Amino acid sequence: MTFIATIVSYLVKLGLGGVIDKTIALMERKAELENDKEAQRSAVAIEHLKATVEETRIIAELNKSKMTNLFFWVFCSLFIFPLGFWWTAVIIDSVFHLGWQVANLPTQEMRDWAGSMIKWLFYSGSVGVALKLLK
Repeated sequence: MTFIATIVSYLVKLGLGGVIDKTIALMERKAELENDKEAQRSAVAIEHLKATVEETRIIAELNKSKMTNLFFWVFCSLFIFPLGFWWTAVIIDSVFHLGWQVANLPTQEMRDWAGSMIKWLFYSGSVGVALKLLK
């Protein structure tokens, strides 16, 4: 069921909530035609899908409101700007062989966090630009 929930969340995020709604309606119609045990099993699956869709919509609204909040961006900048400064120093030093000997991030966890921040930054920026282009 987790795999299906992941797919449903992804489809809702892509804006295909109407497809999910039609799928749920089809499943409800199919459940009406089944015997009691199968109908109960289908009802549980339908409710799980509905809950997943609703949770995804709530999270999307939260993320949308978060992106328009100045304090969110101030907080993010506390992490993003130092990472960008370090990243720029690494690239300039390695391209121009300046001998700055820029240190690597000290722990694997910090390297993972930095990678996650970069992914998030490009993911959220890319999605924002794509949505503006679609409007």
